[in-house]
Amino acid sequence: MKLKIKLLDWSAGVPVVMLNPKTAEKLGIHVKDRITLSVGAKKLSSIVDTIKKIVKPNEIAVSSEAKEIMNLKNRQKIKIELTPPPRTLVYIKKKLNGERLTKKEIRLIIQDIVTNSLSEPEIALFISAMYEKGMEFNEIIYLIESILETGNKLKLKNKLIVDKHSIGGVAGRVSPLVISICSSTGLTMPKTSSRAITSPAGTADAMECLAKVDFSIEEIKKIISKTNACIVWGGGLGMVPADSKIIKIEKLLKIDPKSQLLASIMSKKLAVGSNHIIIHIPYGKSAKVNKTKALELEKDFKKIAKHFNIKLVCVLTKNNGPLGNGIGPFLEMIDVLKVLKREDSCHNLEKIAIEISGVILELTKKAKKGKGEELALEILNSGKAFEKFKAIIEAQQGKIVDLKPAKFLKTIYSSKNCKIKEIDNKKINFLARITGCPNEKSSGLYLHSHEGDNLKNKQKIITIYSRSKTRLRHAVEYYKKEKPIIFG
Repeated sequence: MKLKIKLLDWSAGVPVVMLNPKTAEKLGIHVKDRITLSVGAKKLSSIVDTIKKIVKPNEIAVSSEAKEIMNLKNRQKIKIELTPPPRTLVYIKKKLNGERLTKKEIRLIIQDIVTNSLSEPEIALFISAMYEKGMEFNEIIYLIESILETGNKLKLKNKLIVDKHSIGGVAGRVSPLVISICSSTGLTMPKTSSRAITSPAGTADAMECLAKVDFSIEEIKKIISKTNACIVWGGGLGMVPADSKIIKIEKLLKIDPKSQLLASIMSKKLAVGSNHIIIHIPYGKSAKVNKTKALELEKDFKKIAKHFNIKLVCVLTKNNGPLGNGIGPFLEMIDVLKVLKREDSCHNLEKIAIEISGVILELTKKAKKGKGEELALEILNSGKAFEKFKAIIEAQQGKIVDLKPAKFLKTIYSSKNCKIKEIDNKKINFLARITGCPNEKSSGLYLHSHEGDNLKNKQKIITIYSRSKTRLRHAVEYYKKEKPIIFG
């Protein structure tokens, strides 16, 4: 059946259409069913809702997501038909049973994710299958290749393209520092960053405090031509659309399967043409991985890199809590600016950034072996890194401004002389999310003290910030009950 497009100014987050109830009844379509929209060779699966009066029996209203994907025009005729259950559900169930998937099966699952043929619960089932049953090396390679095949690529003329990525789980913005230090030597570093999955802020969330992070591929090329680098959100580029959709569901599930973590990071790096990659793997009691799993990840990353013929080095660092003092978009970016301006080392933030930058500078022959960290610190102290960061911010249509945390706050003090024995990353991250992070960028936490610090009676431990009095109250209650900071 063909219907006329009626464009309305509405967004649903995913492709959604609205039909007149009479049209839906005639076609045997129910609310939440999926239908296939067809215009020539273009096809898109979409969720159905119904509405009276606004949409006539011969019309179909489409969300902005469906309009953009299909490039639809008002009053244009479009063919619709009920979408049969996706065949890839059989393959997902196969993985749930612990069986190995073929290249074709994984490619079809990823294609169905991209074309919206799999619903969010069905994608969640695939993520759960990866989490519970894992994937073998060949399956991970197929997953990376399928994610790459279904997206756009950033094609730069530069022969040497460098990138840095962290597996996450620990608060602290290292990437803006590393990109600023290393790109100031002339290295090309197209950093496409993620938004937060389980943490209070991703690099894109923090960068967005000062600059725009959502650009087209052509706009990114112009930014790189000006500055050698960029620090942008990768989700809106259409480079790895399957990965973006999977990450969205991972956020809801609060799980990050190892196979998807490997595929997500490597597909993003390969999509921008990176051939020299540094992977930061923080490990520890409350980090994403312990030392044993960190070493396993290092082995996996190197094996994947060898398959794709790229140079890759993993930097493993023992973690003892958040890298900097701030936790949350504003507060983490404040730390970055303090380090760049040479005002404060912000706990371990500067140290880790120098270590990773040193590895990059040696890997790319910008520094002699054993001299990378020395050069990185020299660049930081000279102000070149800060100048480069300002240039990147300006190229991304932003400017350096004073960032002020949320107005509602509560500072917690020590009740006696004591020592901080441990800071639980998972609990401290959750505490920051209760305050409103990452959506409320000025909310978050500031750590006055860190693991190993000796405190005197009534010394500041942590300040909790929130834009909401209610959220602040809940955050304080959580802090007192769950004790994310443990004293010895």
